[in-house]
Amino acid sequence: MKRTENVVLLKVIGSCELVAALLMFYFFSDEVPALIGAVILLGLSVNSFYQAHKCYQRQYAPKKADDNSE
Repeated sequence: MKRTENVVLLKVIGSCELVAALLMFYFFSDEVPALIGAVILLGLSVNSFYQAHKCYQRQYAPKKADDNSE
């Protein structure tokens, strides 16, 4: 699978997690276990977006070690 497809997939997953967390905050704002789950989903969403960013950077900025080996 190409890195571009990985970036898109990670962003879609992160967006779904973000929407689920926001819905949990909205509908279950008075229940503590649901709020804990929403915070965990927010963390997973941030992680997905961070991983997509790292993958995108690797695609357009290859490692400098490759340039030195030539």
